[in-house]
Amino acid sequence: MARRAEMNASETTSCPPVACLGPEGSFSHLLVGQRFSGAPVRLMSTIGEVFDHLASQPDALGVVPIENSSGGFIIDTVDRLIDERCGLHIIEELTLDVKLALLGREGKPVETIHSHAMPFYHADEWLKAAYPKAKRIVESSTAKAAEKAAQMPGAAAIGPRQNATAHQLDLLHYPIAPELPNITQFYVLATQPLKEEDRCQRTALIIDLPDRPGSLCRFLTPLSDSEINLKRLESRPIRGHPNTYRFFIEIEGIPEQPAVASALSKARAEGVGIRIVGVYPAGRRFES
Repeated sequence: MARRAEMNASETTSCPPVACLGPEGSFSHLLVGQRFSGAPVRLMSTIGEVFDHLASQPDALGVVPIENSSGGFIIDTVDRLIDERCGLHIIEELTLDVKLALLGREGKPVETIHSHAMPFYHADEWLKAAYPKAKRIVESSTAKAAEKAAQMPGAAAIGPRQNATAHQLDLLHYPIAPELPNITQFYVLATQPLKEEDRCQRTALIIDLPDRPGSLCRFLTPLSDSEINLKRLESRPIRGHPNTYRFFIEIEGIPEQPAVASALSKARAEGVGIRIVGVYPAGRRFES
């Protein structure tokens, strides 16, 4: 599996199949085309289906969004990662610079605007000014939104400009709110972790804390004392256990580093349950 993290766009012959959120033309699909050029792609209807596909296809990879700079965490991804039944591993983090376009019919009134929830967060102020009366309709993906815009009178869609050609739509506005940074970060998933010699930069942890005052502080203090940078922290309720939470945490550093090993050892001594779901490189950046 270490080989998977080393592939670049020129390596097309040995790339395993990659599952991602579809349909064709979604931001996930566009990213997979750049990161894994030439790989067979399996387009899924939901993020959960990406996880399920990898569970049944151990040689495949998966690409799922984890966070958008405007809309925050992708909860569907976090919930699947924190589930104790999840046997997948994060092997890489990718960043996509997202440029949004409004797609529709030139000269036609825009009554409804379709998109995934995340682009609506980014475009909120722009939409209030440019299309205050248009009804916003959330779709499962930006590609599905473009399909709706192509099929329905008075409809437009927000998404990648590439979808204009694919659905015979006009480019009504591009880019939307370019002054606001808009990036989405993705995880590459596999059924096996990277080998130790290929692991670097980031570690993702699932944390179960003791039910007592100050338990989160006791976990975080050793990280702070060791100057370990916390990149992500998200709490999620545990299904079937009211008022009980599990934490998804991402840190800079890897378990083999003495400072990280010491901090995690101190946390375990406090009764903290720790499950490592990935040790991986980060920082590769692409543009939509």
